[in-house]
Amino acid sequence: MPIIMISSAAHCGGEELAMSLARKTGWPLLSRNELADRAAAQGIKLGRLETSIIKSPVLQERLAREKNLFLAFVTEQICEEASEGNLIYQGRAGHLLLPGVTHRLRVGLTAPMEVRIPNAMGDLNISREKAEAYLNHLDEDYDKWVRYVHRVDRRDQGQYDFFINLQNISLSNASAVLCSMAELPDFRPTPVSLKLMDDHHIAAHARLQLALDERTRNADLGVRAVNGMVTVTYMPRQEGVAKAISEVLEDLEGCRESQCTMAETNILWIQETFEPNSESFQRIIRLSQRWGAAIELLRLIPPGAPGNIPFGRAMSGDLPSSERPEEDVYTGGVEDDEPEPPGDDGGLARTLEELVAVGRSAGGHTVYGGRDEILETLTNNGNYSLVVIGELFLSKDHQARVRQTRELGLAIRERVKAPVITAEEMQSRFLFGKRQALKLVAFAMVVVAIYALVFSHQGAILNFLGGEIHEKWRWLASLAVALFVPCVAYLYGTVTGLVLKLIGID
Repeated sequence: MPIIMISSAAHCGGEELAMSLARKTGWPLLSRNELADRAAAQGIKLGRLETSIIKSPVLQERLAREKNLFLAFVTEQICEEASEGNLIYQGRAGHLLLPGVTHRLRVGLTAPMEVRIPNAMGDLNISREKAEAYLNHLDEDYDKWVRYVHRVDRRDQGQYDFFINLQNISLSNASAVLCSMAELPDFRPTPVSLKLMDDHHIAAHARLQLALDERTRNADLGVRAVNGMVTVTYMPRQEGVAKAISEVLEDLEGCRESQCTMAETNILWIQETFEPNSESFQRIIRLSQRWGAAIELLRLIPPGAPGNIPFGRAMSGDLPSSERPEEDVYTGGVEDDEPEPPGDDGGLARTLEELVAVGRSAGGHTVYGGRDEILETLTNNGNYSLVVIGELFLSKDHQARVRQTRELGLAIRERVKAPVITAEEMQSRFLFGKRQALKLVAFAMVVVAIYALVFSHQGAILNFLGGEIHEKWRWLASLAVALFVPCVAYLYGTVTGLVLKLIGID
């Protein structure tokens, strides 16, 4: 039987639906409020995390660690509760937990304001106007929470298996419908689905142990379990925690074997402004995921530009040791309120937020000046597999921008001994898109046509290469071979290269 996961906004009747379903089925019921109490008992400050996410304009690295800690705790608790049988879970975004597990029934619940407002008035003993304002603010907070924690839109009905609107159906009838759906074979546990849930359980337990241990709590770690084997990936700048990771996971329950690997390398991305919704950002994320690399951002502020505080310095560890915050001070992911930095940070903060969320952040910093200042910054940094130069020297005309970008690329290549490309070249060099697909089809058709012609006209070709025609026109045969072979090699090499790129082999 499935795990039924009911997700709803506040005062929609989600708790009542879950309790009605529990009475009908006799299954255990677990609510988010209960998990919040358990988390607090474990020292996980969920209230502080929620407050920070709602008020914070960016998802800072420490806050991201707190988010991952809470998600690991919730996942572990649900897996433990469901390990002996069925379970009903009620929360605000439970349907986004346990991705890939097929024996979960993801239920969305909504109700019109005409239903929710009286519920809030009765629960909180407030006026209708205050109840309406309260619900509107609470919906905004829920949207922020789901957006930051799960990176999806809470209102996207495509994330649910079944969506209920209580405008025209009662809670009792809704629970009866869910009881019937729970009997469907589509949601019955399978060996594959149960194994995947076990892997989620082991990975969550591993993440909890790493997050609660003093030696590894401040590291940005990727944790994954497959068939009982746990793989922990850390960023190159945090290689000092490798030994501690193995020690922390030495006695992990259910783990057949644990491996600790460093993200192969960093990709350095240099621009004057960053935009997390841009096509360049999506491309570099895809590339980093294929390579297992972290992305380091470097924002250039050219001479004469309005002075901005280098937002990324504090995140990239550029502050003097006397000015750095104490790493071992536990704040629950919430920093003290400080004045907002003046000026525009060029999208650096929002882009770092997205990188932190997908576990690909290698930090970011700002450089004032030009080529020499960039090269000086890169002197002590290394292990780059690729340097991507985006939009730079924006105040210059097109020809000057192209020339200065080319000169900067040559200088960086000499300094870091790594390939340097522009953002525009990234798609054609490393990724597979529509243009590459069309090129693959066209070149493959030409190659097939050439081979078909060669094998269907072998007699004429042999005569041309060694027969009567060759005796009369030897120079022509030699010239034809000298031109034909490189062309075919280029066409065939392009096709095979695009096929390898399509399947993710560089």
